[in-house]
Amino acid sequence: MDLTKKIKVAVLATGITLALAGAATATMHAVTKDSAFCGTCHVMDNYMGSWSHSSHREVAGCNDCHTDQRNYLAKTYSKATAGARHAYVNIIGPPDHLKMIPSSKEVTQRNCLRCHDDLVEKTRLAESDGNYCFDCHRSTPHGRERPST
Repeated sequence: MDLTKKIKVAVLATGITLALAGAATATMHAVTKDSAFCGTCHVMDNYMGSWSHSSHREVAGCNDCHTDQRNYLAKTYSKATAGARHAYVNIIGPPDHLKMIPSSKEVTQRNCLRCHDDLVEKTRLAESDGNYCFDCHRSTPHGRERPST
C-alpha cells in the first residue's frame, strides 16, 4: 500500500473513531441527564427520597450539583469518571452509605457557589480556609439522610 492510501485510511479511521466517540458521549449525556437515572441504584434510594422532598428538586438535579459544570469537556470527564467509580463500587458490593471523595467535594463546592455566590459573598466564607458549604449545610438538599438498609 502506498503512502497516500495509508494516509487516507488513517484519516478515515480517525474520523470514524471520533464520530463513534462523539456519539457515545452524546448518548452517555442523554441517558444520565435525569436524576431518575441516579436513582436506579439501590444505594441511592435515601438520597433520591430526601432530594425529591427538598426545595432543590424544582431547580437542581443530581448532575447540577455533582458533575463539573465548567464546560462540556469537564462535565463529560466528571460524569465518566464518577460513573466508572460508581459502577466499580456497586459491582464489588454497594456500601450502606456514600462518602464524597475529595474531587467530588471540590465539584460540589463549585456548584454551590455557582448558584449561590450572591448569598455566600455576604457570609464572607473564604474558600481558602478549607470549609465547604456543605460542612454547615449538610442536610441540603438531602435532609437527614440515613444509610440504605
